[in-house]
Amino acid sequence: MADMDAGAMTSTISTEAQESDEKFPSSQTQSTSHHISRASYPIPQPLVQRLKAGILLPNQGFRERQVESLHDGLAQLVSNSIEAMDAMYFATPPQIRQHSCFQHRLCVRIRVDPEAQTISITDLGIGMTRADLINSLGVGRSAGLESSSNGYESRNRSTSQTEEEDQSTAEDSDSSDDELDQTDDDDETGIEEESEAQDGNEGNPEYIITKEPSISKNTSEDNTVLRCKAKDLGGFYAALCSLGTGVCVRTKSKFDDFYEAEIGVHSAEQNLETAFDEFRIVRPRGEGIELTVEEGFDQFQDLRGESGTSVTMRLNPEAIAEGFLDEAKLKSIFLKIVETTQYTVAFSSDEEAVDIVNASAIERKTRQALEMESTEIDLDAVADMEIRADDRQPSGSHNTVKERAKYIPLRLSLGERKMLRLMEASMTCTDYTTHVDRPFKSTSRRVHEQLKGVTSVLRGLVTACDYAAGQQLLQDDNYAHFEKFFRQMFEIARRHKIMNPEKMRTEYGKVIYLLQDAVSPSLRPHLGFSIKGPIESVYKFLEDRRGLEVLSDKLIETATEEILAGRKSRSQIDQEIRQKERAVSLIKRKYRSSLLTSEDIHLCLYSICDNNSFLNSNRVPIDKVIDYLTKHFSPEHVEEGYSLSIVSGEDGSRLSHSHERQYYFALQSLTLWRDIVDDMFRLWAMAEEDLLSDSVSYVLQDTGQGMQRVQQSPQTYRAMRQVLVRVQSKVSHWIGSNMIHLGDHNVPNALSFIDKYTQGKREDFSRRFKAVDAANTQTLSRTLGSSSYLGSNRHLLGKSGAALRKRRRHSANDRRRIRRC
Repeated sequence: MADMDAGAMTSTISTEAQESDEKFPSSQTQSTSHHISRASYPIPQPLVQRLKAGILLPNQGFRERQVESLHDGLAQLVSNSIEAMDAMYFATPPQIRQHSCFQHRLCVRIRVDPEAQTISITDLGIGMTRADLINSLGVGRSAGLESSSNGYESRNRSTSQTEEEDQSTAEDSDSSDDELDQTDDDDETGIEEESEAQDGNEGNPEYIITKEPSISKNTSEDNTVLRCKAKDLGGFYAALCSLGTGVCVRTKSKFDDFYEAEIGVHSAEQNLETAFDEFRIVRPRGEGIELTVEEGFDQFQDLRGESGTSVTMRLNPEAIAEGFLDEAKLKSIFLKIVETTQYTVAFSSDEEAVDIVNASAIERKTRQALEMESTEIDLDAVADMEIRADDRQPSGSHNTVKERAKYIPLRLSLGERKMLRLMEASMTCTDYTTHVDRPFKSTSRRVHEQLKGVTSVLRGLVTACDYAAGQQLLQDDNYAHFEKFFRQMFEIARRHKIMNPEKMRTEYGKVIYLLQDAVSPSLRPHLGFSIKGPIESVYKFLEDRRGLEVLSDKLIETATEEILAGRKSRSQIDQEIRQKERAVSLIKRKYRSSLLTSEDIHLCLYSICDNNSFLNSNRVPIDKVIDYLTKHFSPEHVEEGYSLSIVSGEDGSRLSHSHERQYYFALQSLTLWRDIVDDMFRLWAMAEEDLLSDSVSYVLQDTGQGMQRVQQSPQTYRAMRQVLVRVQSKVSHWIGSNMIHLGDHNVPNALSFIDKYTQGKREDFSRRFKAVDAANTQTLSRTLGSSSYLGSNRHLLGKSGAALRKRRRHSANDRRRIRRC
């Protein structure tokens, strides 16, 4: 079953409840009655066979295995914890890791539970993501095990056959064989122990404590012995084979949620044949939950803070007999393991156990105070930032940040990005538009095809998240029960597309057309609800949390600007970065509240910064071209060899313009293009309102370019008319018609309008323009003459793009070449 990480599914799709017999008791799982998500993953068969040999076979009387000693098994687990703490330590800023509040994270925490027969080893290291869990538990060191496992199986089969045929002979020779084997063991024990000690010391010299005698390795019996040691399976699985019968790993990474993974035998009722065939990963808490005492993580072995891993292992009879459920006996063992490291060991029975539990809350408060101190801003520095505002890249937009924020989408969270991958996969697989946008004999047949296609996609989304819920939906046919989930899924896809116009080119068209049909009067009564939902914008997000004052702050421009290198020095760039970070910190401190956290403000500021990045990538190059045109050319004066005039029939021109007329023609076209890009997010919002309108329907027609959905777009038309009027007021002359094509054969609907102005390859354009800016005017000519950049406005520029950058010292041949372009 695919994993579902969306919070929206919690209220609509119920997953399996926790099993009544708690496998590994802990407060981390007892506080919730349902898993948010649960998934199972298979383990490679070679590794399964090794685990069965290392864990199950001894209980059935077999001795054909080699495992780590009990002490070395503990050392392997602690070694993993030390590596995780090392990674966490060096990833932490020096001013924090050197503070006394951080020292509790440098401690390995041990707790034993005699009643449950478990031992827990907890570290607050770097933790693991869900992908890390899958790649670690699902692989181990299984490479190269298949051949030896096959040899083990074949040897067992041949051995069993021989025993059945020659049972009497074997009984007669038992005594002599035992004596001979004992002699061989005595001869080879010293060599065997010495070589194995060397192998272990090569990887972990400080963690090797003791070694148990190895099993005989006669040449004739090599293929009957399965090695289940660290160099064969990895430290984690080697420890499991040596110490336990089952294990539960609880982990939290700074970049992912809290997860639990289980593997092995954990109850007497479990089927031993399938116990190691798969491992289970559970996310028991909601997305973004903090591991705090208040959230129920109040036990000594529980994880707290932003990251860490806790390994709870159910011990086997050998480990229990060795006294591994006695903390007093374990102290000397663990202290010996960590004596050469910078880390310490603490036990749940220690007097400092309560202080260790409360240390995470103290660290969190101290970290916040340290971060505040490191980002303090005095009023003089703030005033200085505003005085030197001219040093920054000007926004160039006619709208204020507050006005633009109404149409700027909010950045996707981690959980939303996981949902986005599902939406992209669903739209890639479906051929919805191919099936419905074609001629039908009757309207009812097309409605039937639309309904079948829409419900197939919706049912697929639910099934991919929860198979049981998908089967129930297939039986009940009650799609309205998942209305909130469907709205969120399609809203995420739409929001992602607006933020990244160059992505989801085919998938977005399917999303919009599917939504267009789903909200139509012919299909909506059958579905019983509307899939359409509003886009989550920065303005709406702040408004719901009473934080609109953020958008009016005087430092909002500094906090949301994109730092561009250009021709700035390294010191100037560093200064601008510091100014931006200080402005962000000041705004977060000033406006945070119980409804609006610092993380919420940070998310909004960087969403606005994404919009500024879009404008810099798409609008700034047009501004530069306009600057070249106005700087190097004059409508009144024509320099020899640099006339912009065009003649119909020459070089592909379809009309004749004088130099002056073509100058204004190019200027107005570039200015219109520039203002449309500047208002793109608002125009996009209006376009979606028209496309998904309940009152304005479309007509399927053949426009000469195939079957198209022709639909009037009143809101987009009004917004485009405002842009046109503004552009006309900027330029002194207007050449040609000012008609706006929307809802006709030229531009069938608002989706075609949006696609017209987002199909340019902005990265390639910027790369070419930088080359031109350095020395090459010809590259500029080819760039501006390309239809992939100017779209339908290419003919408006004529040959004006060829000579936008004047080079007075060009040779005569270069001048003629530019003129011809």
